Amino acid sequence: MDGIDATHPIIHSSHRATLRAIGKDEYWLQAWLAEDPSRLGIGKIVIKAKELRQYGAKGGRLDILAYDGALDTYYEIEVMLGECDADHGFRTLDYWAREQLKNPNARHVAVIVAEDLSGRYRTVIETLAQRLPLIAIEIRTLVVKSLPPMATTFAVVVAQPEDFVLRPADEPEGAETGAPNDEASWQSNRPEFTQFARDMHKQCNEKIGPSTIDFSAKSYVALKKGKRAWLPMWPRKDGAYVYIPGGDGGTTDQPSDFYATVKDALAPLGVEPSWSFKYNAGANPIAFTITFQNASHSKILEVLAEAYSLA
Repeated sequence: MDGIDATHPIIHSSHRATLRAIGKDEYWLQAWLAEDPSRLGIGKIVIKAKELRQYGAKGGRLDILAYDGALDTYYEIEVMLGECDADHGFRTLDYWAREQLKNPNARHVAVIVAEDLSGRYRTVIETLAQRLPLIAIEIRTLVVKSLPPMATTFAVVVAQPEDFVLRPADEPEGAETGAPNDEASWQSNRPEFTQFARDMHKQCNEKIGPSTIDFSAKSYVALKKGKRAWLPMWPRKDGAYVYIPGGDGGTTDQPSDFYATVKDALAPLGVEPSWSFKYNAGANPIAFTITFQNASHSKILEVLAEAYSLA
C-alpha cells in the first residue's frame, strides 16, 4: 500500500542531538519560540519583546519578554544552547528583578531555557525553583533515522516550584485572555462585580485612606496606594476574593502576627483567611472572601484599614 497508514505509522529509531549539530543557532531557537510561544509549555502567553535592552547603552538584553494577560504575569525568558552556565543563569535572575521594578504590581516569573540542565548547576536550579518563581526548561532535539533524515525539537519543564500556582486558589474558572481590561468592558461583562469594586473604592477612600482604582488588569480590579496594589479583587458570584499585605514577619510556612489578627477578626463572619506567598511575590500573602453582604461590616473595615497602613 502506497503512503503511510495513519493508524499504523512507521516507527523510526532516533538519537539525541544538539541544535548546533543540525545547523541551528541560538537566534534560530529564539525565533522558533517566539513564532509559537506555546512551545515552551507554560500556558497561553504572547511575546511582548525580543532582545529587550535592559540598561541603556551598556548592553544586557533580555532574550524574550512574554506576558499572560489573563493572569497579569510576565515571563522573563533567557535562552541558550548547550549546557546551562552561571552567566546565563544569573542573567535570567537579573532581568527578572529589573522587570519587576518596571511593573511592580504584576507577577513575574524567571524562565531559563537551555539544551542541558543536568550539569554542574542542576542542584542550584532545582533549589532556586523552590524558593523563587523560576521555571527551568530543557530543549531536546531528536534526529530521526529516516530518508531523508529528519529532526524534531521540543521543550520539557525540568524544574519549577512544587506549589507553583499562577492563579489565586479561589479565582473563578474560565478567566481568559479576552477578559476585561478597562472599566467599560468590566461593566459590560460583570456589572454587579464592577459596582462592588466601585463601592469598595468609595468606602475605602472615605473610611480608610486615599486609593485609586485600576481596571486595567485582565482578571482582577485593584485598589492602589500609590503604585502598590494593596487590594486586588477577583470576581466571585457573591463578591470578591482579595489579597492583602501581611505585615512584618512571616515566611512561606509561618504566617505573620497580622495574619492571626485577621483570622480572629473574621471568625465571627465565618470567613477563614489563607496564608500564601504564591501571589505578588509574597507582598500580599493573606487572602479571603468579601461578600456583597459583608463588604461594609466593621470587622472587614478594621482588617482593611490595618492592611492599608501596611501597604
